[in-house]
Amino acid sequence: MRNRTLFTIAAGTLAGAAFVAAGSQGVLAASGDDPATAPIPTYDYADPAKSFVVDLDFGISSASVVDAVVGPDRSVSHLGDPPLLKLVLSDEDDNVLERVDAWDPRWTFVETGGVGERMEVRAGRGLLTVPFDSDSGSMLVRDQVAGTDLVTVDLTGAVHEFCVAHPTDPECVEADLAITASSATGTPLSVVGAAVPVSVSAVVANLGPDGPVDADVTQTAVAGAGLSVTPASSSDDVDALAVGTPRTVTHQYAVTCNTPGSHSVVFTTTVAPQKAKVVDAVPGNNSRSATYTVDCAVPVVLNVEPGSLKNPVQLDMGLVPMAVLSTAAGEYGLPLAFDARKIQVSTVRIGQRIALVATNTGAPEAHGKLHLEDSYELDEVTRDGDLDALLHGRDKLIPLTTGITEICVRGRFGPGAGTSFLGCDAVKLVP
Repeated sequence: MRNRTLFTIAAGTLAGAAFVAAGSQGVLAASGDDPATAPIPTYDYADPAKSFVVDLDFGISSASVVDAVVGPDRSVSHLGDPPLLKLVLSDEDDNVLERVDAWDPRWTFVETGGVGERMEVRAGRGLLTVPFDSDSGSMLVRDQVAGTDLVTVDLTGAVHEFCVAHPTDPECVEADLAITASSATGTPLSVVGAAVPVSVSAVVANLGPDGPVDADVTQTAVAGAGLSVTPASSSDDVDALAVGTPRTVTHQYAVTCNTPGSHSVVFTTTVAPQKAKVVDAVPGNNSRSATYTVDCAVPVVLNVEPGSLKNPVQLDMGLVPMAVLSTAAGEYGLPLAFDARKIQVSTVRIGQRIALVATNTGAPEAHGKLHLEDSYELDEVTRDGDLDALLHGRDKLIPLTTGITEICVRGRFGPGAGTSFLGCDAVKLVP
């Protein structure tokens, strides 16, 4: 126990010593009624009892915590203490473990000019002790005379400090909690302004030696520039995590592209014991990260079968014409301007959305070049005067299949490695 200088220490608040009498039980009675013949008590060094020792700075109507530790001695009994203070011990879930009356260190005896003593309340330092319980989370100190709560003492720090120093104590638990695996999955391509669902999973394990234990698991998401992610974090209570029985936690996130290019989100999963009495001596494996990377494409306008509002396609039509339109920022509700003349034709793939987004599987431009022309806008009547890129996809490579409702195109545009783009248009399958 740490050294303290106290303003006042009330009777009955210090931790008491445990004693045993030498010899067998009943030796005092066997020696007769004369206490002088009884054996001298000796200190019981094997007494396993411990106590919470709480150092408080009392005011008249409140108190503040100076320190709270676990002492190596047995707490004195509070049986017979007057109802001045009420000490209420609760566990970490706020379930009451014990209620006891206790002497109030502020009450002191004062001489009254030779006519006797009276008691009065004086502010100052004082100690309170109660029996140690490793499940304790807090102790409420209530002034029963005034009917007010003075302070709530957090005992979890004292419990954890003791168990870290004495991990093999019977009231403490040793458990190496760990995140043994983590992954983040989602489509590798999205478009600016759209959210893509990402699933993050982590394996939580208790590597022993003790268990089962309750664990808190948190996931945090840190998005790089160009992305936003919701929610920013998630949490789980993993109860009764047994040794050798790992559990998987999974959460869903929405990752939104804000600017074009390749961007990443780092998801970090961390595990920690819920109870202060649990000691995790190997903190290095308590967290693990998984990275999700997405290529944020510029959304573009695609017009399949320019000149037709119905966009009819046939399963064996050969080549399917479509135009990628040049647009200004805000046109058709698109966030960014797009110049179709800058498409890198070798990167073009035409196909169905799922295959294009997941694996970039589709048909190349059938002629290997862009056909630049002022194509029809989506009203299939207007030509706006700028050059668009007319493309052709081969039906078998798209592929056109029964039930198809849209065709998409992806690729890259601009100098160097370029920037990705993606656009889709509805189609109608006809005989």
